[in-house]
Amino acid sequence: MTTQESINILKNQEGILFVNKRWNDGTIYSDDAFSIIQLLLLIIYSYLLTRRTLLIHSSLIDHHGNGILFLGPSGIGKTTQAELWNRYRGADILNGDMVFVRQWEDGFYGYGSPWHGSSPYYKNAKVKLKAMIALEQAPANSIRKLSGFEVLQGMMDQVFLPHWYPEAMDDCLSTLDALLSEIPIYHLACRPDEDAVRLVEQELGL
Repeated sequence: MTTQESINILKNQEGILFVNKRWNDGTIYSDDAFSIIQLLLLIIYSYLLTRRTLLIHSSLIDHHGNGILFLGPSGIGKTTQAELWNRYRGADILNGDMVFVRQWEDGFYGYGSPWHGSSPYYKNAKVKLKAMIALEQAPANSIRKLSGFEVLQGMMDQVFLPHWYPEAMDDCLSTLDALLSEIPIYHLACRPDEDAVRLVEQELGL
């Protein structure tokens, strides 16, 4: 990064990042591995935002070429639902916690990423998205398709919005709007059992 370029400066608890305005060149100063990883993720995600890519707190499975995102806060059961699909339907788990979703001309694709939180699952692979499932733990399984404002409620808390990069916020929201317009989102109240898998399978016509 040349000294003539204007730069952004970001800090976390153990590190500092200097990066140019295009977010494609920067320098990290830290001796803490976790801080380096987090700052590196900021660089990568900021660069990808302008290329119709979102980072979503979710787990991602590939079921015979159909990508399903399980959405929700930590501890809600995203990885558990992905594991159920792997156990009972042989689905591949591409990521258990942080998924990149990119818009292409023929639709949206989910990508496994090396960032996977507490989940052990991450795979260098992609799959075209079929549906998104917002999870809720419940004593009985039920599913319904979301519409209207519920669609936004089911997704917004799980998308990493670039508050540190105001110039990319419009790109981020535009991509999110296209995603919610094209890919259906469902609310799944569920137990951790095969019946939850069967219910989603029937709803999606898989």
